[in-house]
Amino acid sequence: MKKISYVLCIFSIIVFSVFSTEVFAQPVPGDDIFFMFVQVTLRNSDGELVTYMESDKLVNIDRKIINDSLDHISSNVKIPIFELNNVKFQVFIVETITEFDSSTMYANAYYNVTTAEQTYSAAKFQFDSFLTSPGDESTVIWTIARVV
Repeated sequence: MKKISYVLCIFSIIVFSVFSTEVFAQPVPGDDIFFMFVQVTLRNSDGELVTYMESDKLVNIDRKIINDSLDHISSNVKIPIFELNNVKFQVFIVETITEFDSSTMYANAYYNVTTAEQTYSAAKFQFDSFLTSPGDESTVIWTIARVV
């Protein structure tokens, strides 16, 4: 009887994992679908690479603010449209550089959008913090793909 219970349990886990992948992978109809990816590098005052991180695990994503900022960018700059598997999309690359003037702990990268003198945090990448020294420079590159 225990063997049957174990087999049923394992079978149900396998079935659930197969179907849950399909359910969660489906886009919400009408939602502006986009993909965000972030790369963070830290170089010391001599320009040597100290840290490199990359991720698509972001928190506090505000899709409306991001879409509005991408609309603003694409209205001022011609952003090419790509097509893959009959899906048209644009790719935006936003880079920010921060030079540190004191020793500090650095643990977040923010995608901030400024409109009408107000700054909004549209996405955040949290990571294990690292210590910076005066003269160190952090480069954050946000890559955003949006369906058009």
